[in-house]
Amino acid sequence: MRMKRRIALTAFLLAFVFPLLSQTPDENAAKYRHFRQRLVGEMMYSTGDASVKGSHLPMERRYLYHGERVGQWADAVWWQGHYLAVLATEYALKRRDGESTAATLQELRLALDVYRRLDLSAERCFGDTSPQTPNGFYIRDDVGETEAPLMKLRHVNSDFTYYCGKTDARRNAPSQDQAWASYLGFALIQKLVDDTLLHREVADLAERMVRGMQYTDGNGRVRWQVMNPVTGAVVQKEGDIQWLQYAHGEIGTRLAGKELHAGRSNTPQWRNTWNLLEQNVLIDRDGHFTWYGVLSMAAVLNDGARRQDCYQWLVQTCDKVVRRRPDLQQSLIFPHLPLINLVLHGTEGRTLLPKESYEAYLNTAPASGCITTEVGGEEVRTAAPWHSLSLFCPWHTDKTGDANMLDYMLLYNLYRLVYE
Repeated sequence: MRMKRRIALTAFLLAFVFPLLSQTPDENAAKYRHFRQRLVGEMMYSTGDASVKGSHLPMERRYLYHGERVGQWADAVWWQGHYLAVLATEYALKRRDGESTAATLQELRLALDVYRRLDLSAERCFGDTSPQTPNGFYIRDDVGETEAPLMKLRHVNSDFTYYCGKTDARRNAPSQDQAWASYLGFALIQKLVDDTLLHREVADLAERMVRGMQYTDGNGRVRWQVMNPVTGAVVQKEGDIQWLQYAHGEIGTRLAGKELHAGRSNTPQWRNTWNLLEQNVLIDRDGHFTWYGVLSMAAVLNDGARRQDCYQWLVQTCDKVVRRRPDLQQSLIFPHLPLINLVLHGTEGRTLLPKESYEAYLNTAPASGCITTEVGGEEVRTAAPWHSLSLFCPWHTDKTGDANMLDYMLLYNLYRLVYE
């Protein structure tokens, strides 16, 4: 009963803070179409060939700097995972509604092929120009200044631009948070897209991604850390990844269809550590490394703390984050994650948030998207909850420019899959 009251209270607060306004389902559908067309036509370099450098990789945002338009790619594989999730859910809706899925399926193939390109390109960024095979060590983006005019940009602000070629750089190398978002896209493809070849590709990508976080040292001990195979430098240390090693190993095993636990990741010690993290999600200023990682992987695994229903636990935990971080001006943090859990694992026997909670979010999204700019020296920002760079990253409230709106697109599709 306590959980039901909390869900009801959250729904009431959402409906109170974000009135439904006068928008209709048709208007929300029109916003989706606008953001999708803008994404493909303006916010990424679309060539139809994912082997082309810089292509089919959405930018995070675009903004004006001294009157010149700049596109930013940061944590681009993070965004690519959510882009995959948008495409997988779009495919499911089109298939359900009897529409052609061909274009979405082709876009999915291209988006997945980007992972291979970024993997094959990684060693060159660190000085090894010999022929490569995919090995799970990838760069986060490969968008440089040569791609700027192709997207009507004056400049590109990217990890590739600033860090490729610097042998000591870590900013354009793998990290576990890139995997968190990718798992969401991979799992939704396997669940919603009826294409055997894509399932096989997802399994291969998941295996390489997880293996890329496993390193065997000189003593034969497997450590959960990312190493640069060219320089031998530690990219992400064991202390960062090992706390989540059970979840990484378990998700990899499920997605790849083969055992990907390594070292001690499947021992009671690390399974219990994972359970403790779920029970004690840290909520600090930069808490995305503990909130989003734990919550997103739990949503995929359908694993709630203390073995409680994962969907209810996600709603409860997100509500706890809201109450402890009122400065983020959200009434439900990461609203897509409970819905992803439902899409992956079903709604039977679960008490769902009323659909009005999500309609309120969707209705309040402006047709122009999330925009932050300066007018007469004053910052002008889209109203909450769409005031930050993304609902996936609500701490990004200091960024200016137009956001890619992948958050709206994914939330819209998930809402339709669960509530329609």
